[in-house]
Amino acid sequence: MRKLIATSLGAILTANLAAAQQPLVPIPNPYPQQLPTRPLTPSPFPQSQPASNPPVVPNPYPPQGFPLQPGAQPQPGSLQPAQPTAPPMPGRLPSLTGAPPNVTQGQANPPAAKPAPAFGSQMPLPYAEQKFALRATDVAVRRTISGWEVWTGQKVLRNTGESEASAQDLARVLRELRPTEWVAIGGAKPVVEYGLTNGRPAVTGGAVPEAKEGGTGEVLQSGGASTPRAGAGGAKFVLPIDLRSTRVEPVRGVWVVRDDSNILLNFGTDKGGAEQAGAAIQHYGFNRLGIVGPPTQPIMSYLFASADPVKAISGGAMVVQSQIEGLTRTGIPVPGVGFTGEMIKIDPRGVEARKDGLEWVVAFGPEVLGRFGPTEWAAREAARTIRDGRFTEFCKLGGVSGMTFFLVDGKPPTRVALASQGRNFDPAALKTQQVNGRWAVTESGRQLFEVGSAQEGETVIRVLKAFGFDQSAHLSAGGAKGGISFLVKNRR
Repeated sequence: MRKLIATSLGAILTANLAAAQQPLVPIPNPYPQQLPTRPLTPSPFPQSQPASNPPVVPNPYPPQGFPLQPGAQPQPGSLQPAQPTAPPMPGRLPSLTGAPPNVTQGQANPPAAKPAPAFGSQMPLPYAEQKFALRATDVAVRRTISGWEVWTGQKVLRNTGESEASAQDLARVLRELRPTEWVAIGGAKPVVEYGLTNGRPAVTGGAVPEAKEGGTGEVLQSGGASTPRAGAGGAKFVLPIDLRSTRVEPVRGVWVVRDDSNILLNFGTDKGGAEQAGAAIQHYGFNRLGIVGPPTQPIMSYLFASADPVKAISGGAMVVQSQIEGLTRTGIPVPGVGFTGEMIKIDPRGVEARKDGLEWVVAFGPEVLGRFGPTEWAAREAARTIRDGRFTEFCKLGGVSGMTFFLVDGKPPTRVALASQGRNFDPAALKTQQVNGRWAVTESGRQLFEVGSAQEGETVIRVLKAFGFDQSAHLSAGGAKGGISFLVKNRR
């Protein structure tokens, strides 16, 4: 009996040992390792995604590389040449149509690509950063004779006019980001800004109200005091940024920073500013763009980084095309020339005269149309003239001529306000010639506009003839230097 029991136990142990030595059947990984994507630059310096993030599906059609070659910045006051690119055909974008790069027709498996850097790369910035020290504890909102202002210590960061809510929202952004340095891109009138904490971007967390106009901007968080700050609490509008497809492109005569899903920033004719912003996005890994104030007239646009992954947006090509159609800042379309200068869409009902520091200006939102020094009545009269004329576009040709003019739904105005000073000229008699050693546009020997070169003079003449302008007008600043000059088509 004992022998029988021992024999049975031995058989059972032998069977278990044999089962333990069998090779394990591999379980398929539901999240296979991400295939590499084509790098955006020769030195992408990729970093792995955080382990807590959901898997990223590689883009089978990688975009063109990010053209961020350091170039010479446009000199202030220089006439920007016409862009050689024509407006995209409806429903067609040059970078989003046709066969993708390195992908042949009918290819079943497009080339894989490397993941985008999680937070920043070592891409150098083409220009030195224009930054200043900032402490969140020094941020204050004050009411002055010029309107509501946001102060950082002894420096006025922004004047929000009569909008106290925008000033409070901007202050809230600064307090949440808690930067030690603040950087602006775009000169005296920044297009975009960002904060750094000891040289690094503040990484935020939590869900943000992406691409949703009119939201409260509040961030849903959990995790107690250790939860990362949001940085989007004061923003009314937040756009995600896809670092893998961010690039700088000319669109309708202006330079924009965009990705495959959105036009992010419009720098007008400032190519250098666009390149600097695009490089900063990659350098610091900024994957969010926050907007304080109304999206059509933002008080401030700022970049920040979020630990949350960027969600894919469907219909990217159609969204971008609609954004291109709705651009409020483009080049001036001139037949036979292309795009030149800069054209800004305005709503005449929103044009106002207001105090900017010690002088009066006529402005539409953040866009200053003319400066009138200390003369308040002249500024108010000029604002009324623009509203009565129902002007819808404000054009700046740039260059030495500094020519500015208004359009009404793309057409020249046909009457001169009584308050303006006008002078007639014959477009057929215009030519470019040197007067006292300087280039000028003349009419029968009479100088009309000083220009910087013969080429600039020819561009000015083409613009005048294209719109049929035959009279110049000027809204005076009441004896003070300044005012607003524009052009009129009197002959029918």
